[in-house]
Amino acid sequence: MRAYLRAIGQGPRAGRDLTGEEARDAMNIILDQAATRAQMGGFLLVQRFKGESVDELIGFTNIVRARSNVINPNVTGLLDIGSPYDGRKKSIVVSPASSIVAAAAGVPVIMHGEKDLGPKHGVPIGDVLEALGVDIDAAPDEVSRRLETNGIAYLRQSRFAPDVFAIRDMREEVALRTVFATVEKICNPATADYSIIGLAHLPYMAKMLAAAAEMGFKRVLVVRGIEGNEDAPTSAPCRAFLWRGKGEPEELKIDASEYGLQAATKEEMAGGTAAENAAIAERIFAGETGAHRDLVLLNAGIRIWLAERAPTIGDGIDIARQTIDSGAAKAKLDEISG
Repeated sequence: MRAYLRAIGQGPRAGRDLTGEEARDAMNIILDQAATRAQMGGFLLVQRFKGESVDELIGFTNIVRARSNVINPNVTGLLDIGSPYDGRKKSIVVSPASSIVAAAAGVPVIMHGEKDLGPKHGVPIGDVLEALGVDIDAAPDEVSRRLETNGIAYLRQSRFAPDVFAIRDMREEVALRTVFATVEKICNPATADYSIIGLAHLPYMAKMLAAAAEMGFKRVLVVRGIEGNEDAPTSAPCRAFLWRGKGEPEELKIDASEYGLQAATKEEMAGGTAAENAAIAERIFAGETGAHRDLVLLNAGIRIWLAERAPTIGDGIDIARQTIDSGAAKAKLDEISG
């Protein structure tokens, strides 16, 4: 680890990126906890300020996957939700509701995360699912079975990546987001075909997409969404980048007004507890209309389109609307909740 710290820590002139092999070795050292906490924290911080290269991101992620309980469910066209594990502090969390609607419309969905992770310590998607009555602590084999049976499930980090979970205290001491925040979003723990990923910092997009492209996905959408998450807002257009399995990514502008959706006000976009976010989902599935429903429609429509169940986002929104209005979304929630 000292050698790697010297390699990356010499500043913009004398420093260098690690090779893929070196990145894999460094990640193994961290996950083995074979270096001191000062060395591990220093390495993660220097990587943050240097900026990880694509080869480093791929190397780091490949080791995390190799040391995880990756599942391979017998489902076709699985969609992975790359939501930041540290959650949201300021804004509504509609990703779980949108994913349930997509699953009810025939798109199998895997969500993954962990409870109470820093640096944000916000409301993650798993906490909202738990508040909806969904079991978020199943073993990987059981998660695979649920995907095959119900078409939607949640995989907890402590279950599928215990080596990463074991260093959460060290990550807390670092106090800033590190490369793990990206690795967790792109690691593809259920061998999915499709992925939607939240993007906080636009300059990071190309690296993130290039690394995600090596994780087995057929199609990846990176969304600069609400609070740097994967949910597109209705209050303003947002930028997104679609990679179709080859070539360069295509930039999209997702504008809810083009689909006749109601823009959410600042108050309607405000965050809340996991229970409050779950209650919003339940009211929408029970028939409530308005800005919150339109947020779910937009993001469910994006998921349905991304997974190639609809030719356009607009068509995906129409399918999402029919899925809620028919009661299929509520039935899917009832099916997966206690």
